[in-house]
Amino acid sequence: MANLIVAGAAGRMGRLLTALIAQGRAHRLVGAVEARGVAAIGSDAGAVAGVGPLGVTISAD
Repeated sequence: MANLIVAGAAGRMGRLLTALIAQGRAHRLVGAVEARGVAAIGSDAGAVAGVGPLGVTISAD
């Protein structure tokens, strides 16, 4: 199992990657970052991606 961090977690690609990681069993999301000032900072990455809470909070880069 690989521990993964998604950069740009609130963007289109970041949300897709978060959703794919959440669906699989081979990897685990352990971090999510966004640029300073993005409204999603402080939100759960899974909730932003539409897959439900994952317990990973999006932090500022």
